[in-house]
This record gives sequence, structure tokens and C-alpha cells, in this order.
Amino acid sequence: MAMASISLTDQIDVSNGAHILYFYESYEGYLSNAVAFVRTGLRQGQEIVLIDSLDNQRLIYERLTDVIEEKEFEHIHFFDHREFYGKYGAFHVKLILESLEELFQPFVNRLLTVRSWGHVYWQDQADILEQLRKYECHCDTSLSEWGILGVCVYDGRHVPANVQNEMLKSHEYVMTDTSLAKSTFYNQKGKTVLFPSLAVHTQMQSEVDLYKQKLEFAHVVSHEVRNPLTVIKAYATLLQNREEDRSAQAKLQAIIDYVDVIDNEITHIINTEQMLSSESLWVKSKIAVAPIVCEVLPMMVTKARTQAIALHSECSLGGETILGNAIGLKLIISNLLSNAIKYSHEGGTVWFKAGVQGKRVVLVIRDQGIGMSEEQTRKLFRKYEKMNHEKSGQGIGLFMAKQLIDHFAGEIEIASVLYQGTEVTVRLPLSEAAS
Repeated sequence: MAMASISLTDQIDVSNGAHILYFYESYEGYLSNAVAFVRTGLRQGQEIVLIDSLDNQRLIYERLTDVIEEKEFEHIHFFDHREFYGKYGAFHVKLILESLEELFQPFVNRLLTVRSWGHVYWQDQADILEQLRKYECHCDTSLSEWGILGVCVYDGRHVPANVQNEMLKSHEYVMTDTSLAKSTFYNQKGKTVLFPSLAVHTQMQSEVDLYKQKLEFAHVVSHEVRNPLTVIKAYATLLQNREEDRSAQAKLQAIIDYVDVIDNEITHIINTEQMLSSESLWVKSKIAVAPIVCEVLPMMVTKARTQAIALHSECSLGGETILGNAIGLKLIISNLLSNAIKYSHEGGTVWFKAGVQGKRVVLVIRDQGIGMSEEQTRKLFRKYEKMNHEKSGQGIGLFMAKQLIDHFAGEIEIASVLYQGTEVTVRLPLSEAAS
């Protein structure tokens, strides 16, 4: 029969009664993980038992006041770890376990779901390392029986490596400041799965939730904006077909072009938010590159025309394929071309070339625009980093392109000279080479 599971975070489940060993190295990482652990438990309607030093409790409390409501503190039960672990003088395993049972039994009797965070307090004594090993072994059995999710915390700098290895045998999971994994020492048959740490995962989940909200908003805006755009384009096309004056035709064509550009920008925003918020869109398969290039280029030519920029393209691709996905490749090409157009001077030219070199598809985008300094080039690919704040955009385009290129096992190279222009080269392995 499969073992029941409970949620460690909103997206990660662990076995019921899971026993997690946490060796921390960074004090800031420790506090962040403690706060994330408490917040997740409260969101899931759990009681929180937090056994820690009074100083740590104060800092954790202060951080929690910024992220939870005051009434939620009723479900957090603070205990001084010096008093809890050290009230018998020496570290006495049997007596501490009795105190642990006395603490948790009322929750168990009331059928409440509990998660426990215990920063183990110990002092030097002749057999302390053996006592710690025994305590963790018995604690593993007790937490499993009670169905309590428990994290036992130690300063990794003060516990010898051989004792850490022994402790891993009595903990199903092991955690560091930045990761969480199944302990291979605990269950040799289990497959080790690496997760982000609690704090890192909470931050990641918050970003994903934000992207999902932005995606929902983009869909609403898309619906509200595209309807009038369709009408505008239809009337402009109708008038253009009836108009004989070339100057008037050109102005009507400009209206049609701008409508197409706006519609494409909406699609681009939605595709970007989808890639940021949905794992399914990162699934890779064999895709032909040429059809995607041919689909993106006409729209980019239109966009360039609205800014009085010429886009010259050369494509020598045939039926070559890469391991990737269509939306991702469209985003790579359109982001890089959009940047080249955006940062070019009016009346300038952008060049695009697509071909094959060896076992890789190579895309080259070159412009004679404003270029970048060495310092600006070093800051590329950071999320929300903009090289020119006078230009529109969210600063996420290059970040997204780099993430996708890495995901496709490719590489990107950027050469730029300030006030002279930029050349971007993207190399993506052919599907045969990638596999």
C-alpha cells in the first residue's frame, strides 16, 4: 500500500510523518527557510511548533509580522530550545523524548495536523555525538507514529561529517540552505530527488503565481483590445482598396501595419507569460526551424517598417530540425529582432541570417544602432535589466531568450560597440547532434 503524503510546500509533497534533517551554513538562509516553513504550514491550516532560541524566535516573529495576519500567530507555538533540550542539564535522550511526546500528544489527540521546527540545542559532554545520533533515530520513529512533519535543525559547521552521515540514516530527507533531497542513506531503494529549499521554492512559487496573474490579465486585455483592432484594420483595408491617391494609401497602410504590430505584441506578451508560468510549454520535441523563421520574419518586417527601418533577411535552411518547441523558438527570434529594431536609428538597417554550420543551426542578427558599452554587455540576460530606459519594454526579453537558448542546449554570443551597433549570434544543435 502506498504511503500517505502531506504537503511540505504548496507544490512539494513528502511522506506523512516525514523527518527532515537540516544542516544550515548561512544564518540568513536559516531564517528564510524557517519563515517559509511556517508560512506554508499556516496556508495549509496546520499547527506550527517552533522550538528555537529566544533571539531566533524574535527575528522569525518580526519577519512573519510582514507576511501573515495577526490572528494566524494563534496557530504558532513557540518554545525556548535551551529550556526544552537543556532543562535536564546534560543532553538526556529518554527525558527529551518524553518531553516531546508530552508536547505533541495533545495535538495528536485532537486530530490536528502539525509541523515541527526544532533547532536542537546541545552542549559539549563526553558522549554528546552518540546521544544526538540516538535522539534522531528515536525521533524518526516517534514522528512517523504521530504523523508529524518534523525538521531537526543543526548548525552544519559544528557537527562533524561522520556524525552528519550517521544522522542521515535516521532522516528520510536532508536539507541545506538551498536544496531539499531524499536521503540515500535512509532508503537505498528510493530514488534521490532534488528540490529547491523551502525559501527558494517559496520565492519561485511566488514568481510563478505572479506570472499566472499577469497571464490572466493579458488574456483579458487581449480580448478587449483585439476586437476594436480588428474593426480598425478592416476599415483601413476597405478604404485603402478604394483609395487612388498613393499618399493616402501609404498612410492607410501605416495604420494596418501598426494594428498588426500591436496584435503581434499582445501575442508576444501572452507567449512570454505562458513560458514563465507553465512547465508544459518547456517540453521539447523535434521542430523544423525554417517554417518558424518564415512565420516570424514577415511580422518583424512590418514592425521595422513602422519605425522606418529596413530588415534584410537571408535564410539558407532546408528541413533541419532542433530539439525545442515552436513557441520558444518564435520568442527567441522575435525578441532578438525586436531589440535590433528598437535600438536602431530611424532610417537604419537590420540584417538577419539563418543557416547551418556543422551540426548547428546558426542565427545572426546585426544592426547599426546605439550599441552597448562593455559594462552594459556584462549585465545582459538579467531579468528586468534594460540597457536603455528611454525605450519601452519590461527588460525581460533577453532574459527569456537566454533561458530558452540554454534549455535548447544552445549558446548565444553578443558583440557590441557603443554607438556603432550590435551583432547577436545564436547556435542551436541539430536534433541529431542534440540527441
